[in-house]
Amino acid sequence: MTKSAYGRQNGGRKRVLRRSGVPPEIHCMMIPAQDATLLLPTSVMAEVMDYSEPQPIEDAPPWLFGQVEWEGRQVPVFDFSALINGVDPQAPSPRARIMVLKSLSDSGRMPYIGLLMTGLPRPVTLKDSALEQTGDEKKSLGVYSHVRVEGESAIIPDMDRLSYLVRHATFGALPITQLDQ
Repeated sequence: MTKSAYGRQNGGRKRVLRRSGVPPEIHCMMIPAQDATLLLPTSVMAEVMDYSEPQPIEDAPPWLFGQVEWEGRQVPVFDFSALINGVDPQAPSPRARIMVLKSLSDSGRMPYIGLLMTGLPRPVTLKDSALEQTGDEKKSLGVYSHVRVEGESAIIPDMDRLSYLVRHATFGALPITQLDQ
């Protein structure tokens, strides 16, 4: 460890310093979902679990499969592709998994949400220069950005919006789910 990379003692407090000109690295996962690959920082991920059939939620939209129990909590599970494309979800494959994500909402009622995956996620370490913006002409709901990472197309989800949509679909009062053209 060098003091310039990890910090130095200053009045009893540790100050983290970054070497000038060195971009920060972000540890992420490429997550396979139906018809898309998602890119999320590992900081929003709690756990990957085997798929188990969620308990249905009455009057839920088709993209919200229901809830599964995880660490004593009920976690709503949704299909990202079905949500953003406004289509009925496909049946989960035998390789399906659920990624438990921190919901990033202010709701203590729903601190986690479950993302249906079609396979196992794969780690990537990014520097800002490694992302190429490719645009989102459809202005898809729940999408922050479309990018290219190491030659592969990926979607950075809008976690705030997804948390909001899943929370409202789970507990009622579902807001608008499509943008006007």
